[in-house]
Amino acid sequence: MQDLTSCACTGKTLPRLLRPVILSVLSNGDSHGYAITGRLGHLAFFADQPPDHTGVYRALQSMEKEGLILSDWEHSRTGPGKRCYRLTPKGGACLKKWKQTLEEYKRTIDTLLASL
Repeated sequence: MQDLTSCACTGKTLPRLLRPVILSVLSNGDSHGYAITGRLGHLAFFADQPPDHTGVYRALQSMEKEGLILSDWEHSRTGPGKRCYRLTPKGGACLKKWKQTLEEYKRTIDTLLASL
């Protein structure tokens, strides 16, 4: 039997879903990058391997450059400053479009599964 644990067929290589997941997290309120990564770790497709912090921060930076999110520094008396991210109106519109796109993917996948 072939070992398929690293195969794309496992669905665990879905980096494109990182953006809608981040937008979804931020739609529930402002958050720090570390907290966003922690929330991602609770999702099923990160069950075997936690999300890559560097990849999450890279996505956050890219999304901020695109105007989907904004960040501000929060300074603490007891520790280093942290970036706090929030969704912009453009990010909210993007999340809405992602939802429509994912619903269409789901319909397509349901049709495919019915034919198997």
